[in-house]
This record gives sequence, structure tokens and C-alpha cells, in this order.
Amino acid sequence: MTSVTKKQLWAALLTMAAVLAMTGCSGENGDTDATSYTEAAIGVVETTEEYVSQSDYLYIKNEDGTIAISGYSGSAAVVEVPAEIDGMAVTAIGDHAFEANWDIEEIVLPEGITYIGESAFMDCGSLKKVTIPQSVTTLRRAAFAGCSVLDNVVVPANTAVIMEETFSGCASLKSLTITNSAVAYENWCLDKEIMPELVITCPDGSEISAWAAENGFETASLS
Repeated sequence: MTSVTKKQLWAALLTMAAVLAMTGCSGENGDTDATSYTEAAIGVVETTEEYVSQSDYLYIKNEDGTIAISGYSGSAAVVEVPAEIDGMAVTAIGDHAFEANWDIEEIVLPEGITYIGESAFMDCGSLKKVTIPQSVTTLRRAAFAGCSVLDNVVVPANTAVIMEETFSGCASLKSLTITNSAVAYENWCLDKEIMPELVITCPDGSEISAWAAENGFETASLS
């Protein structure tokens, strides 16, 4: 079991998300972010009780009978997250769930996961490859921040929200594919000086295509 502090932090983050959903928050240009990160939207209702599976995963139960992974105690280089744990479907990777795990070199997420939480894979310094399933709709703040050897990311078409600092510190990033034409850049921390070889593959005429061109990034058309 993890400490009470982590459970309290998780609950606090969800409470903060609910408050922000009600009050709104400002984006880069001072605009109101209309996206609601409520418990209902991600299928998570915090029970404050964390469970330990027999397969190195910790999780919390959601009200709808699914679960969110809240921690990982294994040391595998290639981690294939199961679609079910203890007979329950995995629908979310919780905040900080895999943070600072230097053993992981590749992570494969199953279809059915819709939500990757804040700093979920932050500071996974050996993580080079990640498979994000088509079912993912939301990448929360700093989801992959500090993944310094991550060099290729494909964000699927159903992902409509990519929050700030998602790729902060990903200095090795050379290929980023954004499939959803409606996704807009929101301070993901893509920096031409830090990522001089980065090519952004995206739909022609999309918001991210326009942003990339304005900021000197090479783009490729999504075929």
C-alpha cells in the first residue's frame, strides 16, 4: 500500500479539477477553457481506498465498476498494461501513476483507457517508446514531462485535449503525430531550440499545423 499522503493528494487533485470545471480557467491567451475535467468525465469517483493487485499494479475503483491505475511496483523494461485487473476494466492511468520509474523503456497501453493523468509518466528517464490507444481522449498536464529519451509519439484521433507541459523536457523528441485536426497547441513545451529535429505530422489546415509553421517546426502532412 502507498502512503496516506498520496491518497490525499489524489483526492485533492480531483477536487481541484471539479472546482476548475465549475469556475473555468484561463488558457495561454486569456481565453476560458471550456473543457470540464470532472470526475464524471473521466469515470473516476475517488473511494480513497487503494488496492494492490497480484500483478504489480495499484489501483482505485471507479463508481462505474472500472478502475484507474494509481501506481506500479514492478521493474520490467517493457510494460504492457492489462486491459483488466482483478476482473475490472482499466479505463484510466491516474496522476503520477508511473512517475520517475527509470526501469521502463517501453509502455503499451490497452484499448479502453480514455484518460492519462497529470504527470502519469513524468521523469521516466529511460522511456523511449509509448503506445497510446485510440480510446484515449485526454492527456493531462505534464503527462510525459521529463521523458528525456522519448523520441516518437503518436497521439490518436480521439484525443481532443492535450494539456500544458505534456512534452516538457522531452529533448530527444523527433517525431510527433497529432491525428485530431481540432487539437490546438496549449503550451505543450515544444521548443525549437531544445528539439531542433522535431517533425510534427498533422492534418493539413489544422490548428497545430498553423502553430508549427509559425514557430519554425518542420511539418509533414498526415496521409
